[in-house]
This record gives sequence, C-alpha cells and structure tokens, in this order.
Amino acid sequence: MIGLALLAGGAVSASAGEVATIKARVEAGQVSCAAVIADRLDRIAARDHLLHGVIATDPTAIARARRIDRLPPSRKRRLPLLCAPLLVKDNIDVAGLPTTAGSVALAGNVARRDAAAVAALRRAGAVVVAKTNMSEFAFNYRGRSSIRGQTTSPFSIRESAGGSSSGNGAALAAGFGVLALGTDTSGSLRVPAALAGVIGLRPTFGAVPRDGVLALSPSQDAVGPMCRAAADCLAALRVLTGRRDVPPAEPLKGLRIGLLDHLFPAGPMRAAVDRAVARLSAAGAIVSPAGLVDEQVLVGAVPPPGHTAAFASRSAFDFAGVMDRYLPRRMGVPADTRALLEALRDGRTDPKVVADVTRFIANRDGAAGDPRHAVNGAFRDAFVEARIARAFSCAPGCGCLDLLLYPSVRDVAADAERGPDTGGTHRLAAYSGRPAIAFPIGAVRTAGGVRPVSVELMGRPGSDAMLMTIVEAWQARLDLPLAHGCADGEAAICLDAATAP
Repeated sequence: MIGLALLAGGAVSASAGEVATIKARVEAGQVSCAAVIADRLDRIAARDHLLHGVIATDPTAIARARRIDRLPPSRKRRLPLLCAPLLVKDNIDVAGLPTTAGSVALAGNVARRDAAAVAALRRAGAVVVAKTNMSEFAFNYRGRSSIRGQTTSPFSIRESAGGSSSGNGAALAAGFGVLALGTDTSGSLRVPAALAGVIGLRPTFGAVPRDGVLALSPSQDAVGPMCRAAADCLAALRVLTGRRDVPPAEPLKGLRIGLLDHLFPAGPMRAAVDRAVARLSAAGAIVSPAGLVDEQVLVGAVPPPGHTAAFASRSAFDFAGVMDRYLPRRMGVPADTRALLEALRDGRTDPKVVADVTRFIANRDGAAGDPRHAVNGAFRDAFVEARIARAFSCAPGCGCLDLLLYPSVRDVAADAERGPDTGGTHRLAAYSGRPAIAFPIGAVRTAGGVRPVSVELMGRPGSDAMLMTIVEAWQARLDLPLAHGCADGEAAICLDAATAP
C-alpha cells in the first residue's frame, strides 16, 4: 500500500484500492481507459532508466484500452478489473510479445497466445502495459538478466530489488502498474515484494493455472498476483481462481497467530515488527511466540535426520528436463538445453548463469546417485508439511494456530550485487504448498534513507483470500509510509520519513 496517494494521481482509499478507483472513474466517464494506460506508459518512459524493471511495453495496450472505452456501460460494470494496468513477469506468455525469462538466448521466443492466467485477467478487463525484468531463468534473488541488466530497488539504484520477480516489485512500487503477475518457485514473488514495500502472494499450490508459463520446477512453481493494496490482489485472485469467499466481518478478532520471533533480527526492523504486532493484538488477534519442530531442517540449514543433504529447491535438478520439453515446442529458440547452454556462452550472459546451467545439466544427468536429488522430492514436501501442519493442528500438544508470522527477508535493503538474505524462510511455503503473503507493516530509517519493513504470513491450504482480508484489515491499523518524488536522480521514489522512527 506504500505510495498510493502520490502515484495513483490523487487520494486512494486504502480499503477500495486502485483497481476499484480506476474502475469507478472510467465507468463514471471521469477519465478514459486510454488515458489511464497512456499515463502508465509515460511513467515507464520517464522513470524506468533508474530501475531497469521493464523489458518491453505492449504496443497494443492503447488500442486495447480504446476498445474498453467503446464498451457499453452495462459491459463495463461486469468487468471486475476494468482498465487495471497489468505488469507481467517475462516468463509468462503474453500474445505477440517475446517470453525471454530474462535471457537474450530466448529473445525470439514470441508467444502465440496468452498464458491462462493472463487471459483470465484480460477477460476481466485488465490491460497489459509491460513485460517485466527478472532474474535470468528465475535462478536467484539478484534481479539481473542478460536482456535488461540489473533491476534496482525503487528506493536506490545501488540496492537490490530482489528476485526473481524483481521487475514486478520495483515497477509496482514506482507506479508503472496496479497489478502484476509473477511466479514463485521458492520466494520469487515474496522476496521482491518485501524489498519494494508491495504485496506478493504465493497462492496455495495449484490454485492458479500455470499453462503458458516457462517453468523452473513444476513441483514448486506457483503463479500469483502482486499489488500495492490488498484489495487489488484479492480482486485479481478471485479472477484467477474463480473463487469468491465471503470474508468475516471482523477478520482479526480471535485470530491465533504464531510469531516466529527468533527469526527476526534484532534492531530497528524487529522494533517495527513489534509495533505492528501490538496494533494487531489491540484489534483482537492472539499473537504468541512459536517455533516449528525441526525448524533448522525446514529452512535448509541442516540435513534431515538420517540424510547427508539439506533441503533445497528442486529446480537444480528440474531445469534441464523442463527446458528439454519446452524448447522444442517454441519457435526462434535453441533446440534443447545443451544448445541453450552453447547460446549462453556468447559473452552476453552473466558467467554465473552459464555456470548454473552447466551445473543443472550435470545434476540432471547424475540425479540417480545424488543424495540431494533423493531428499528433495516427495520426502521433503511431506516432511515440511507434517511439521507445519502440527503447528496448525488443535490436537493435544500442537499449536492450534491460524497463521504463522515470520520475515521474508532478514534486512530492509540488500546490495545489488549480492541480493537479499532470506534466512531460508522462503522454503516453508514453497515446500509445504501452503499460501503465504509478503507485505509491508512499517518503515525504518537506514543510512540510505527510509525503507519499508515487510513480514510474511502463512495460512492453511486454500486460505488465500482470507490472507488478503487479514492483511487489508491489519494494514488499515498501521502508519504506512507514502511515496514522493526524489530530487537526486538516485531513486525512482522516496518514502515519507515522518512514518519511520
């Protein structure tokens, strides 16, 4: 919710969000959809040189907006995302635009049709304005690609935007879009959302269709929304899942939340979390310190008992096979993974990416005898889910929790070269299949300026909409910073210092 008032062109209701505001104005004839979309394209042209958050704008965006303007009023009323400016991560197909996954080797990979999730959002009235930059092939949290370079934080060109949905987070914070569609294999929606001070939801595994998405690890990949206001993500989620759950009148009252407080680093970030939790408790939630059985195993710090390899993303073994199935079905791309590796060795791609692809091919070829492959599959997922389920269970000796609260990242800013430290908490939702949402709860002062403080909530399977409702109700009780323009040319936006102790 950071920055709505400035970047949406006027005051925006925190409860209504930007989607509802734009819809109401377009329906009332106060603004045309074409003008709304043109404004977002102008923002990209004016500010993206600071972010490198956008790979390509959609040349059909204005024409599509004009078609919306010509719709009869009755048709406009039926579109829940009427004229909502949409950003799409560049591993998700948008018809007529390349799907590069951030790689120059896939620059010719023009999509013939929209991904299922994009098509659903467009049918609901959203207008794609741009494809966004990402960590190449979604490999890491650095936010760097060979096709667009390093995506930087919206608050400093010297800081990381996280990844792999780096462009989505930075571009949303800068006001380039109202909604963004991204992917999360192991934190890729939540980590950049946390650093940018926006909202990122990893839905319950399988809740949103993945057709038309260049996968990284099919057993972990999830498609989900990002936004600046929880109401906007909820509107998108309802379109993506076809579900419309009715929220309770008082979503925070009586809510049982387990705080993994030992995972938050001491200092200003922890103090901001404590202040926000106090507001949550005042609203009737029951917040108590919690822990998870075998917690160090769950976050990948140590191997599970009886094994020599720790839990880690399956993508290190899945990538080569995924690409061998994907590439032969596409035009203008290398024939298979080994041909892709050769194309990456032309000097334009970060040597770290080349090394990763080389290693992933070797992993695939030697998987049968690799203890990492044996442990990071169905065994890992069952192990993690069983221990998280124990925290949520109301059986004797269990936690009887509704939610778990913990950090998405361990600091409010990260160096652009190294990327952020997650402390391994990104694994909890990725390996259990449960929904988790990252969102801002305050701000702190740093040597580089004011930065958002974000946290992550995990719920029960299928509680995606409830998570949105809880975030919206909690944020309404917080003093979140607003964005304003920066005069020094070192950042796309700055945050109001008055809300940062």
